Amino acid sequence: MPIRAKDIAKMLNVSTATLSIVLNNKPGVSDRTRAMVINKIKELHCEYLLKNIKDTPSDKATIGFVVYKRFGDIIDEAPFFNYSLESITATLKSENYDLKFIYMNRLSSEEEKRQQLLESDCIGLIIYAVEMYEDDLDIFTSTRLPFVLLDNSFQTRDVDCVAINNIQGTCKAIRHFHDMGHTEIGYIKCKISITSFKERFREYQHQLELLHLPFYPEHVIEAGYSEKSVNAAIDEYLKSHKPPTAFFADNDLLGCYAMQAFKHHGFSVPENISIIGFDDRPICKLVDPPLTTVSVPLNLFGPSAVKLLLTKLDAPRTQSIKLDIGTSLIERSSVLRIL
Repeated sequence: MPIRAKDIAKMLNVSTATLSIVLNNKPGVSDRTRAMVINKIKELHCEYLLKNIKDTPSDKATIGFVVYKRFGDIIDEAPFFNYSLESITATLKSENYDLKFIYMNRLSSEEEKRQQLLESDCIGLIIYAVEMYEDDLDIFTSTRLPFVLLDNSFQTRDVDCVAINNIQGTCKAIRHFHDMGHTEIGYIKCKISITSFKERFREYQHQLELLHLPFYPEHVIEAGYSEKSVNAAIDEYLKSHKPPTAFFADNDLLGCYAMQAFKHHGFSVPENISIIGFDDRPICKLVDPPLTTVSVPLNLFGPSAVKLLLTKLDAPRTQSIKLDIGTSLIERSSVLRIL
């Protein structure tokens, strides 16, 4: 009875996807893995499986970059993944892979999404998962395509992820306020509930507790993810509240929108109100004053997802790997020392 390809995959502890890549003479695995598979097949006298093997792989393999839209607001309004694309593309090119964009909408049917993935001819996926919830994972696990999630950690699920260390970044921001003498710190909070924003808000509250600073729920300003919504929220807030000396924002866009809204009401930044954002987007340098923010190293963020996916293609494993990318505080001019 002939030995089946999946039996060989099991013997070598490689995925059936990896074996298929080798047998179909496609790129997408390391030279070491390719040689190991071919040698084992010859050792087992199963040369009939090698009929497609030539001296070199026939084409570049393709990695899919999936942009998953659940709400649309975060994805559509200056998406953060744009700033990582150059490094992702360069890393894939250096490893001899092509990149294909796949835009997916949660409102599409399960079958439409599944077909979209299966017909993409991709050997693996990097998924920009900032808007994803746990139930959105099912479509990807059902296809059995190897994937890595970017910008979401899903701590309770066995999936590979590369995420920002939101806890560390928020800690640095709140402690910077504290070091600069601020004892009342408000929060510009997005109404859209995504993992990153939830982690940042929880750590903001935790840091206030650790530093023995008061938490005032009335100084949490909730707004949608647009300049118009932030303006309206701050207009309403200022009708009945005197603002604290400092605000931390869910991200740079909300921080910059809030800065302009407070200035419109006659407050000076940082003389009356200090603000810190998160992400270090280009807009931080364009506003007046330039925004102090938490920086994410883009030279590590995207490429780490690429390398994690390639190791998974090369050698399958049962354990998931979750990488937290560290942050740094970029001090500009939006925080006043009041000691």
